[in-house]
Amino acid sequence: MAGESNHIGSYTPTTGFVFLFNLIVGTGALTIPHAFAQVGILYGTAALFLLSVVSYISGTYVIEAIAGVNALHSLSKTSAVTNKRAEGMTENITSVEEGSSEAVPFLVHTEADEEYVSGLHFDLSKKLEMAAIAHELFSARGLMAFYACVIAYLYGDLAIYAVAIPKSLREVICPRPSSLLAESVWDCPGVHMNSAVLYRVLVALFGCMLGPFAMGHMQKTAFIQIATTVMRQLSFALMIILACVGIAQGQGRSVSDVVAHENISFLPNFFGICIYSFMCHHSLPGIIAPVSKKRSVGFIFAAAFIAVFVLYNVLSSSATFRYQPGEIQDVYTLNFVKYPNAFIAYFLSLFPVFTLSTSFPIIAITLRENLRTLFHANTSRNVSDLTLFGLLAIAPPLVVALCTEDVGMLVGITGAYAGLGIQWIIPACFVYCLRQRLVVVQGQLKLQGTPRNPYASSFSGFGWLAFLAVLSGASLILITYTRVFH
Repeated sequence: MAGESNHIGSYTPTTGFVFLFNLIVGTGALTIPHAFAQVGILYGTAALFLLSVVSYISGTYVIEAIAGVNALHSLSKTSAVTNKRAEGMTENITSVEEGSSEAVPFLVHTEADEEYVSGLHFDLSKKLEMAAIAHELFSARGLMAFYACVIAYLYGDLAIYAVAIPKSLREVICPRPSSLLAESVWDCPGVHMNSAVLYRVLVALFGCMLGPFAMGHMQKTAFIQIATTVMRQLSFALMIILACVGIAQGQGRSVSDVVAHENISFLPNFFGICIYSFMCHHSLPGIIAPVSKKRSVGFIFAAAFIAVFVLYNVLSSSATFRYQPGEIQDVYTLNFVKYPNAFIAYFLSLFPVFTLSTSFPIIAITLRENLRTLFHANTSRNVSDLTLFGLLAIAPPLVVALCTEDVGMLVGITGAYAGLGIQWIIPACFVYCLRQRLVVVQGQLKLQGTPRNPYASSFSGFGWLAFLAVLSGASLILITYTRVFH
């Protein structure tokens, strides 16, 4: 996660919308139908809508923070230039003692600069990662909490990938007998082992094949990005169409049966899965910085969340009307393993394998670099250093994958805890700290009012921050209570 701001190339708002949509629609989308059907279509739709709105609000906070911190950086650079000029003109004059600093929670100490005369430049054209925002706004304790949350999320993300890919391969190599429950173990005569052993062998092979990428460098190609994007959207369209075809052929459930099924006890897990499935906040800087028309960023962001909500709701509702809750797999593509058309069956079954395998090394390298930053490792990229932190990045997720194959549980936990922190809590802390800093700047520059951020969130009232904090706390308590006592 870079700490510097860099100007980068540009693309149209439409391209930005496509990139953002593809960023949000990831692994978690495949786990939503299972949890949605369990909780019921009424509770599921309401929860999905609420969490999409809350995630959208917190995303607008990230955008506000990017523009605000870029303004603070421009202020610092202007102050530095002014100071150098003043020092050259009056070397014998002692500096005036700086004004007293204001104590702001999580904030790094702010130094007064009475010689600053330029206006603030709120800018989205410079790529500013969340780590750079945290370094600007948070204190040492805040940074530790930030990195702990990010690293926990990345570990959870890798564990989900390390389970979903081998599990999907296992279902293709040794299909599950239709008479068995989801947690059953069955024999695989073709490979002379049972399904549980085969799964663990595939986890080990997965680690051996993709693990080495975590010790080196990974460059994404345009071909891989285009291929995986097309495959992802085609897969979702196919799953929706096939479910609707089954319903039209009389293989689905009645409306009364679907509406009558409600189980609120599954709601906490569904919350965690939805939070994970709306995650895009940690990658927002790289998406919005190249957008050519910055004033359209807010519209793009809102349109992307509306489109994702519609996709998730249609995908989950079609699955709920087509299958009984107990029939929907925790990775929805596995419901089509035995589809009569062999090409479609293999295409959907291997969808997680191809798309997630391209992302695993990138996430592993991101985690490795965050671990190196957290432990203040040597900045020189020697082989032993990269190997050590690369192993620290991939070993725990592989161990978790060897112990469980419940993707839904992993998604729920990752989203409910680390995901909630990154998606709700950290953005709220960003804007709170930023607004406090701007109040300090107002006093330093002797302005009539607080500098206005043109990219400020429409949900700027303190009540929205309080609502986000209360909802986060309530979600954590509810999810933890459910997992501990149920």
